[in-house]
Amino acid sequence: MYFSYSLLCLAISAAIHNTSYCQAAAPQVDSPNAIPQEVIPAEDNEDPVEEKLTPNAKFFIPSGGIALLTEQADIDLFTKGKDIGNVQDSPKLPYRRLVQRTIMPTEIRPSYGCTLTFDDQLVADNPSSGNAIDIVKDLAPLNARAIFFANVPMVSGKSVNGIMARNNTSEKRLAACKKLLESKRAEFIKIIRELIRVKSPADEDGNAEYACDVFNHTAFHQNMSRLTVESDRYKMCIMGIEFIEECLDEAYRIERPDWKRARYFRFPFLHDPEYHETKTALNQTFTELGMISLGETQDSKDFDNYSHKQAYISMLAAKQNKRYNPKYGKYGQTEKPIALFHTKTWPKIKRGVIKAISEK
Repeated sequence: MYFSYSLLCLAISAAIHNTSYCQAAAPQVDSPNAIPQEVIPAEDNEDPVEEKLTPNAKFFIPSGGIALLTEQADIDLFTKGKDIGNVQDSPKLPYRRLVQRTIMPTEIRPSYGCTLTFDDQLVADNPSSGNAIDIVKDLAPLNARAIFFANVPMVSGKSVNGIMARNNTSEKRLAACKKLLESKRAEFIKIIRELIRVKSPADEDGNAEYACDVFNHTAFHQNMSRLTVESDRYKMCIMGIEFIEECLDEAYRIERPDWKRARYFRFPFLHDPEYHETKTALNQTFTELGMISLGETQDSKDFDNYSHKQAYISMLAAKQNKRYNPKYGKYGQTEKPIALFHTKTWPKIKRGVIKAISEK
């Protein structure tokens, strides 16, 4: 009896020992119920494994949009309703949104020396002139960006003159202006969309820049220098500016739904208003729209040259941070080089621009 009891105790002890052993070995079994193994820290003489961050498309921020901005002062420039104060905070220098400075905080200075901007109609009115889409298709393979300041297609200051002549009251004139603009809305948005969807070739990480952006140059390309606030011409000008902003908003909403776009403006003929009342009213409109005026440092003066040679020399000056005029050559210093060309002249200046870009 005693012997049997001893054997029973030994058997129970062995069973308990085997159960504990099985539980300790369980983590080696590939099972959803397995107990994780204890992580053993690396010894002092072992090199820890470094986590390497590889470039990823989600960290890439394309040029041209507000997402690129980090300084609040730059973000304020494009914030609707934001009063950005006076020039250099001087009470004697108001209308900061109207000052034609040569800084585009949403553009990184490219290796070819300057930001390329093109003014006026996006679509040519004759076969020999350039179209915006031709510029984009020529520059995109070179990883060069085009910035367009656009008017509404197939209208001009002559359109305003006609409206003024055919209608004898403000109410009729503004109604005629609105009707004309609305007749261009679908076409204009389609043209903008075709441009802003184009991208340059992707880099090795799959990141690609947009090949262009489009901004505001007034609907009718009116000379704004002598406009008065109460005039019908001024009211039609503002109606046109707001119309372009609506079309740009719609085009970008469709083609770049997550895009927070900047809002630049270039005065036709580079002429801002002369009168205090007009400046005050226009500055308020720009504040409401979150829009800022842009000047130029490399004005091609296409009516003087239409020359690929002048375009090339202009861009060489930009690489040296110089201003340029075709009559006087390079001079002075720039904040940031902003070349101004005209879209219609592209067939004549193309060779010089592309040569300058290629000589990075």
